[in-house]
Amino acid sequence: MRTLHKTLLATALAVIAAVPFIDLDADASAPDKPEMPPAVVSVAQAVRTELAPRHWAPGSVISRQDAHVASEQGGRVVRVAEVGQKVRAGDALAVLDDTTLRLREQEAQADIGRIQAQLELATRQEQRYAQLAAQQNIARAQYEQLRADRDTLVQDRARAQALLAQTRHQRSQMTVRAPFDGVVAEREVQLGEYLTVGDPVARVVDTASQEVRVRAPVDLGRHLAVGTPVVVRTGGSEQPHPVSALVPVGDEASRQLELRIAMSANELPVGSAVDVGMPSGAARNVVAVPRDAVVIRPEGDFVWRVDGQGRAERLAVDTGAEVGELVEVTGGVRAGDRLIVRGGERVEAGQPVVVQDPARATAAR
Repeated sequence: MRTLHKTLLATALAVIAAVPFIDLDADASAPDKPEMPPAVVSVAQAVRTELAPRHWAPGSVISRQDAHVASEQGGRVVRVAEVGQKVRAGDALAVLDDTTLRLREQEAQADIGRIQAQLELATRQEQRYAQLAAQQNIARAQYEQLRADRDTLVQDRARAQALLAQTRHQRSQMTVRAPFDGVVAEREVQLGEYLTVGDPVARVVDTASQEVRVRAPVDLGRHLAVGTPVVVRTGGSEQPHPVSALVPVGDEASRQLELRIAMSANELPVGSAVDVGMPSGAARNVVAVPRDAVVIRPEGDFVWRVDGQGRAERLAVDTGAEVGELVEVTGGVRAGDRLIVRGGERVEAGQPVVVQDPARATAAR
């Protein structure tokens, strides 16, 4: 029995001693770790170009012609344009009751007729008195008095005609007309209401004549002028536009000046909110990369560069000015470097890449 226990103990010790040698042999014979498969990516080149830093400010789309049209006469409203109605210059926005002026016009016409009849009679009498005065059958003073009476009637007729013209003009103003082409944005009176002189009738907006109004710090005035290109951004799109007007006077409270930027007709609805990017410094010669090439992470921004062996290389960068799709970068990026702009989400440093044909990448999107 003692001999059996010694034999089993010797066998167990031999097995334990052999285990490390078996593991070492197994590790030595294990195959190498397989290389990651190539990643399919799209690339774009870094470029050297002139970029200027931008200052972004909020702006609004307004109409160059936006008026609250008022009445020049008083009266009761008998007709008024509807909200949203398109009008042409001269179209009626509101019509007032002109009964009083129509009666006054008839009265003025009657006065003119009466004075005209008296003038014709005075003219015939003057002709007869002129013959009698030439024959010295009447006193000269009588003839001169008759002439004076006739001249007075001439002036009375002119005054009556002027009053008639004034009444007709007032009557024409009982129709409030649109000063320009546009659309009725607000109706400020209702049928049956009584208007006094100067009361607003409707707001008319010319939607075909638009511009952006934006304010900028006075410090940027030296970089801005009429014709300076700026960028108008709304939603996800950016459009270049020139400055159409600049008011080089800063407000004392806000220390800002006003710019106007002309827009194409119906490009944006009036009242739209936009952001305007304007130059805030002189243009500089920098290395710029496409915006899609910059990977933004909390620990720092970086780009993926494709090296000469077709492998991905990670480069940390600092970003600067942005113009359009280009972003200024400083770091190890040089003009002409190929940078990954699509497909780099799962790329690792040193991984081989396959550059996708640009036409195919566009079709895939």
